[in-house]
Amino acid sequence: MLADEISGLEYRLADVFAVGPLSGNGLAVFFDCAELSSETMQALTREMRQFESIFLMPGSGPRNVRARLFTMEEELDFAGHPVLGAACALHARLGGPDEQDWTLELNVKSVPVITRRNGDAFEAEMDQGVAEIAPPLTPEQAAPFLKAMNIGHADLAPGLPAQVVSTGLPYLILPVSGGLERIRQAHEHFEELLAKIGAKFAYVLDAAGLEGRTWDNAGLVEDVATGSAAGPVGAYLAAHGRIAPGREFTLRQGRFAHRPSELRVVADKRGDGWAVRVSGSVVMVASGRFDKRG
Repeated sequence: MLADEISGLEYRLADVFAVGPLSGNGLAVFFDCAELSSETMQALTREMRQFESIFLMPGSGPRNVRARLFTMEEELDFAGHPVLGAACALHARLGGPDEQDWTLELNVKSVPVITRRNGDAFEAEMDQGVAEIAPPLTPEQAAPFLKAMNIGHADLAPGLPAQVVSTGLPYLILPVSGGLERIRQAHEHFEELLAKIGAKFAYVLDAAGLEGRTWDNAGLVEDVATGSAAGPVGAYLAAHGRIAPGREFTLRQGRFAHRPSELRVVADKRGDGWAVRVSGSVVMVASGRFDKRG
């Protein structure tokens, strides 16, 4: 029974990429989840009503943690803010030195994370590895996506193409030169449209202002800090010569959802590709335990 499965289950709430109290992207972190079914993880995510929840269990080594990620609708192979938030929640729970390293073992990749205690908060950095950058879309290919996001020709960033980039979750990056306040996702079958070009989500990027927006594919919920998109954005801007290799920049997000967030990104050349690191501040908000049964 579900009640027995979650009896006594411990969790922590955290804000990731926060710029102050009750900012950034909220996250539910669940501990000791080896016995939970996928159906229970999905139900708990819906119960907590965070954009994403992460479920932790023993990994392949003492500093390795197996993790599964869920949105309100589905399980994801990778997401950024849950990885950082989970590592900091582990640091807060287990204590130890002010700086620690972790490896989160996800469905399709393992992600190294460094956490640093900073007073009552934490700083966390993850290495997302080398980005996969698809060929740019032609103007004809990009047109239906621009229409779906209410992006006019005058809004486009000169010299930058629409392009799919992934560090574990493929995003269609749509570069604009402003007008973020006018962006809306309004396409009845947007997920199917994105699938045709190998993308999972779309990310609208103000390339000059270094600010972005993204939604769920129904266009109903705006994400406030998307770590899985920040890495692709860094690789994209580096590949097009818009940022200096090895120099950190801050990507802003969440302003329009009244949850201001800051994601710090560094892109470095690694072999023939661009490797990216994403970091940010993490604040522990609350902790709890589900009621015991019986």
